[in-house]
Amino acid sequence: MAWRSAVIGPILVALVNIFLIIRHTRSEERKGRLELLNSSTVGRQSALTSALLTTFGANILMGLIITLSLIGLGLPWEGSLAMGFSMTLFGCLFAAIASLAAQLTENSSDVRYITVAVLIAFFLLRIVGWDNGEVAWLSWLSPLGWVHYLRAFAGEEWWVLGLFIVFTVYMLFWTYKLSSIRDVGNGFLPQRTGPARASSTLGSVIGLAWRIHRKMLFFWIITFILMGVILGYNAQTMTNIFNNNPLFMSILSHMGNGAEPLDSYMTLMLLLFGQVFAIYGILAALKLRSEEVKKHSEFLLTNAVNRTRWVFSNLFFALIGPAMLLVIFILSYSSIYGIYSGMNQDLSRLLSAVLIYLPAIWVMVGVAVALFGFAPRLTSLTWVVLGFFSIINFLADFLDISQWIINISPFTHVPNLLLGDSVGFDPVLMIVVASVLISMGLIGFKRRDIT
Repeated sequence: MAWRSAVIGPILVALVNIFLIIRHTRSEERKGRLELLNSSTVGRQSALTSALLTTFGANILMGLIITLSLIGLGLPWEGSLAMGFSMTLFGCLFAAIASLAAQLTENSSDVRYITVAVLIAFFLLRIVGWDNGEVAWLSWLSPLGWVHYLRAFAGEEWWVLGLFIVFTVYMLFWTYKLSSIRDVGNGFLPQRTGPARASSTLGSVIGLAWRIHRKMLFFWIITFILMGVILGYNAQTMTNIFNNNPLFMSILSHMGNGAEPLDSYMTLMLLLFGQVFAIYGILAALKLRSEEVKKHSEFLLTNAVNRTRWVFSNLFFALIGPAMLLVIFILSYSSIYGIYSGMNQDLSRLLSAVLIYLPAIWVMVGVAVALFGFAPRLTSLTWVVLGFFSIINFLADFLDISQWIINISPFTHVPNLLLGDSVGFDPVLMIVVASVLISMGLIGFKRRDIT
């Protein structure tokens, strides 16, 4: 549906642009390749410019495909063009934001944290200002709100596209200005020096894995707390909006007849965030490849640590971390909703409704591990797979897609427990699939060379 695409679609587009820019700027700089390139006759800004042109070109191609696909589905060309433009310009904007962040810090992971934090801030502004009375103006502070206010398929407001262009040009101005005055390999934000002595926890494999994953885990804990707080704060208001909006009532009627408005609201949010929940698990699993590229795993595995122990010490966070985050998310949501509404919800029902997403998340972790084991240079395809599953969920509402294609996505098989769906056998099957993928990845990793 267009409303779902306008929420989750830009988020996925932003993530793709963030990773592309990091890959072609800061990662190349950390490996020393950019310094070698700059020592030749090319200009100082050539690497940055080529990275931006490549990413912008990918965004234009994506927007063209979206536009032509929607027109091919028989949708109005004006709305199709608006949707394609919005995704293209949103992607270009986040490419500019990521390139600016790459000038500020010398670490690729820090660039990722900064840009994802900006994306989360935009998302929270969008949620808080989502037709929420006196604070609806907050949506205008978020590019995600601009995607909505462009009003694709609902009387397009073409002038909103100018906001994307102005903001992108502003980001690019500061990107090139900072790039022209900083030294190669350095950033403007100071880097914290490490301790003189290693912590005692580094004496074990799981302790080392904790050290590697803790920063990202804390970041996502804060993110999920904020998401829960915002959704809990807005729950009553959004439920009233749904009741007064024929479009949303039509959507909710398809989701479950006779369901309580609050249950429908929470189910709708879980549907929107289904793929977002998987992002942490994928990132945690891909730490395996990150450590391999940095040559850290090579030094570690030449000692007494075997490959199986090393893999599972990292997979512990990829498999258990999402469960922890989902519980924190629901506790935050339930607590804030209870405080502001004075009403309590059945916490066990909420926990069941959100934890049922774990098997689908584990399937995505399995995809990442399988690629790591057999095709380590192609681990980025995990994001393509996640995007493909998201597209399936979006287009399923537009087209009469064959059921077997829809069933490819593990998120299709997640039951809506708050609407009365039964658990069934699907979650068990997804756990089996995830286990097989992880086992395959481990076998592949044990048989291949460290690259």
